[in-house]
Amino acid sequence: ESRGWRRGSYGSLFDAITEMQKALEGYIDAFDADKEGRIDLTQVAQVVEKLSRKMGKEPKASLIEYPKKAKGGPKISKKEALSLMMKQIPESISSLKPEEAVKKIEEQTAEVKKLLSKRFARRDKLIDIEKRTQEMWESKKINEMPVDEKKPKFFCTFPYPYMNGKLHLGHAFTLCKAEFAARFQRLLGKQVLYPFGFHCTGMPIAACAEKLAKEIKTYGNPPQFPADEPASQPKEEPKDTKEGKKGKKKGKKGKAAKKKSKKKFQWQILEEMGVPKNLVSQFADSRYWLDYFPPIAIVDLKKLGVMVDWRRSFITTDANPYYDAFVRWQFNRLMAAKKVELAKRMCVFSPSNGQPCADHDRSEGEGIGPQEYTLIKIKILKPYPSALATALGDKKEQDVFLAAATLRPETMYGQTNCWILPSGEYKLVEMNSGETFVVSERSALNMSFQELSGTPNKPKIFGTVKGTDLLGLPLSAPLCKYEKVYTLPLLTISMGKGTGVVTSVPSDAPADYAAYMDMKKDAGMRKKYGITEDMIKFDIVPIINTPLEGASPDDQKLPAPYLCKKLKIKNQRAVDKLETAKKECYKISNAKGTMLVGEAKGMGVTEAKEKVKKMMIGNAQAVTYYEPQEKVVARSGNEECVCALTEQWFLKYGEGSPEWQKEVAGHIASTLDCYNPKAKAMFEFTIGWLKQWACSRTAGLGTKLPWDKEFLIESLSDSTVYMSYYTIAHYFQGGHLDGGKPSKSDKRIMPEDLTDEFFNYVFADPKDKVQAPSSAIPKETLENMRREFLYWYPMDLRVSGKDLIRNHLTMSLYNHAAIWKDPSMWPRSFYTNGHVMINSEKMSKSTGNFMTLEQACNQYGTDATRLALADAGDGLEDSNFAEDTADRSILKLTTLDEWVDEMIASESKLRSGEYNFFDSAFDNEINAIAENSRASYSEMRFRDAIKDVFYGMLNARDFYRAYVPGALHVDLVKKFIKCQCILLAPICPHFCQHLWDKASSFIGSSGFVVDATYPTDLKSNPLLTAKTDYLRTLGNTIRSTLGRGKIKVKPNVLKLTVSKVFPEWKRIVVDILKSSLAKDGEMCDNKSLSVELRKKNPLPQ
Repeated sequence: ESRGWRRGSYGSLFDAITEMQKALEGYIDAFDADKEGRIDLTQVAQVVEKLSRKMGKEPKASLIEYPKKAKGGPKISKKEALSLMMKQIPESISSLKPEEAVKKIEEQTAEVKKLLSKRFARRDKLIDIEKRTQEMWESKKINEMPVDEKKPKFFCTFPYPYMNGKLHLGHAFTLCKAEFAARFQRLLGKQVLYPFGFHCTGMPIAACAEKLAKEIKTYGNPPQFPADEPASQPKEEPKDTKEGKKGKKKGKKGKAAKKKSKKKFQWQILEEMGVPKNLVSQFADSRYWLDYFPPIAIVDLKKLGVMVDWRRSFITTDANPYYDAFVRWQFNRLMAAKKVELAKRMCVFSPSNGQPCADHDRSEGEGIGPQEYTLIKIKILKPYPSALATALGDKKEQDVFLAAATLRPETMYGQTNCWILPSGEYKLVEMNSGETFVVSERSALNMSFQELSGTPNKPKIFGTVKGTDLLGLPLSAPLCKYEKVYTLPLLTISMGKGTGVVTSVPSDAPADYAAYMDMKKDAGMRKKYGITEDMIKFDIVPIINTPLEGASPDDQKLPAPYLCKKLKIKNQRAVDKLETAKKECYKISNAKGTMLVGEAKGMGVTEAKEKVKKMMIGNAQAVTYYEPQEKVVARSGNEECVCALTEQWFLKYGEGSPEWQKEVAGHIASTLDCYNPKAKAMFEFTIGWLKQWACSRTAGLGTKLPWDKEFLIESLSDSTVYMSYYTIAHYFQGGHLDGGKPSKSDKRIMPEDLTDEFFNYVFADPKDKVQAPSSAIPKETLENMRREFLYWYPMDLRVSGKDLIRNHLTMSLYNHAAIWKDPSMWPRSFYTNGHVMINSEKMSKSTGNFMTLEQACNQYGTDATRLALADAGDGLEDSNFAEDTADRSILKLTTLDEWVDEMIASESKLRSGEYNFFDSAFDNEINAIAENSRASYSEMRFRDAIKDVFYGMLNARDFYRAYVPGALHVDLVKKFIKCQCILLAPICPHFCQHLWDKASSFIGSSGFVVDATYPTDLKSNPLLTAKTDYLRTLGNTIRSTLGRGKIKVKPNVLKLTVSKVFPEWKRIVVDILKSSLAKDGEMCDNKSLSVELRKKNPLPQ
């Protein structure tokens, strides 16, 4: 531009520069970046050096030398790196004619592409193998397995993912557990069905579409967003009040929060997902999401190589009339079984949506339910202070109550004061009873949804008073020993939890005791808030006998003071110690405590709690109040939820149907395989915890309740028995996720043909004698559908994240038990895992530590990605996807491929005949790996499996190559290659199919490796294994000794003399151990062994 060049005259030059920039961008993208997206300047300097010299000039010394001097090199962004590289171009071509400049740049572009090609040659080789293999699988339809009653079957599923975006590595980590299991079971000779659907029900898609529509309306299309409006950031919440903790489980960040983008606007979020700009506006229609993301998910899953029968895939909601009919049938069955009822129940509720907020509708607080409190009405004694009287206005003659939320009404006998937050802003609320309560604004909102004050979202707030104006007030507290107590300041109260008013029972609450003692000691604090000594003169009241270990009879009557003394708690700032004291006090009190006072005197605390609560409510001293156990945030509107009393349809889980609950609990205890005792314990806990579930909504996407079309079925309730739908879905989905547009002319089954009678026939229990219904569907087709269902069902395995134990998975058991009376049709096993991290850090879009499934497969290839996912870990703890593992896997796989080529080419040079020791040892190691890996695969321990079938096999081969004298044995090389293909096939199916095909004439393989037979007949020899391990360890020891330089002249040959018998002292030790084992069944301990050795005295003096 500085020389006056223009696009028209110098188009080829501009094109060359653009091509150069693209090449450099591709090369820079390949650099390893930290979590901020920065790369090492040293890497950049090396490329700039090559670029400069290719251009015929020396690079700037400062750029080359500085990174070498700096430890590790400084970091720069990829954008800065590109700028540094591009700056080499104008300096190198400034003296050239345009056509010469084009030639120079084209040469350099070719050099960059060459560098890029070398860097990724091995990976690209694997990707090419994977692409060709997938094309072959698809053309041969190898994943479409028919019913074959002569063979055993295996049916596994993964919960259909929600389609408001692309699949990411977290999805891949869990679904690969099912994928690995499916491929392994097929190698055992079973017919395998692994189907996959896509979930669209609920509020998230509808909420995002609505948000986008509002953005377009406000900012235009395309929108012009305000530049000075920053993306919203989550705020840190204050600590909860002590009353809000009580041992309840905390809510976790929901899936949406974990994937939260830095972008604020929905338009920007969609662009960040890779949606083309010209398509973004169409997402204002919620149905467009259903058309856009599921097909992309299928492409990504096919790239991952999953063994899915895609004929059976579908989307949910009434957009798919076939699945819609299935869900209606399911709920008609539940209604007929009296598992659904219309009732008023307390639910976690989204005010803006005007409906309950279930787990999948939340961005924060999954698993959190309503928490019942007792609101204690603590009467403020007249005359009221001026600030309160002014705020009350014409109600100043009425009684006014501080309403304190408590979980322990039985402790109200021990009140000495009431806590208020000095900086808090309290609202005067007119209750529907006509009384006036003083509470936080947040609690007033909750009350409006519970028929306590005003109407939903409109509590009757008529005044405000500061916390400081409420301090030092005389009170009449119900059940209190003292006629009058006072309000005192407490700085740790949260106005977002409870009512902002907290009762104080220092006898049984360690935090109350510590704060009360602090107030007694701190004259400065008392003076600051106008608290006189008369207000803190009250003695602590013993109310419950709590048999704490080590406590005297008197101390047991005052457990909080005793524990504070025992744990050396000096003041209320000892937060951790106070929490420990509280847990111990409440645990023992609830389990073994007995009341010392009141109407419940002599009763256990648990029984007394209910008695005292009912008594206080009956005497108008208290009311019942609810809040979410912890903070819950709805995805739609990003607002905090409340608890609301709503009339709607509920599934009667838990105590509402005790026989139903008992059936499911029995199945969990006796039949369901959870693969992990901790997982089983979580299911057992959920059975006791899960109660009535709000199964209907008034907004969002889904299926309408068949008997009450005002309501939609919510997203967790339409997802409990759909696994049965997979068994027949291919008969009517017609290759379309939404069923397409069927017509009778093309002889397709019509949606209206899927009546309740149709499903009742197809899905009847095995022993039910049912007749095919009168239907437009041919009788033969109906019978085939029933045959397929009875063949594939029950589901053998469902793989899921552990967070679904407390809802979806347990609900699935309930619904199976309701619809199929025969327990043999209920799920046989649930495998659950923890979350997956990337490079030992939590997956997060906001930090950049995030990877989609597509990105992983593009970056490492499919099999290396799958191998790293298998190696990431198993079980309920969080696992780790290590990118280094994926990178190293590329090298190991391609190196193995090259070695197989070498073996095939040198077959004539390989040895045959009898086995020597090392031949036998290698053969034995292959057998042992086959044995061990079968157990690992069967028990869903894929990390252990990969240690054997990949790392173990390669290590065994390398040991054999290093130690065997002369050439390798041809039979063992063939056995190794064949076993390597089969054993590794569940994890790396593309690569194994490639080797299987390439070595077919060498190892005698044919067809598909997935249809090979897992080597179950190979048996290992433990003694030979021990000998091999001994030699391996000895060899490593020798190398290590030589490598440390202790031996100055390193020998070329070492001769090892091995004794055939133990030395005398070792023989005696073995005899002693043998004798001990024969006598007691256990080895003796070291002390006993020493005594026996001294008797024998075998050691040289």
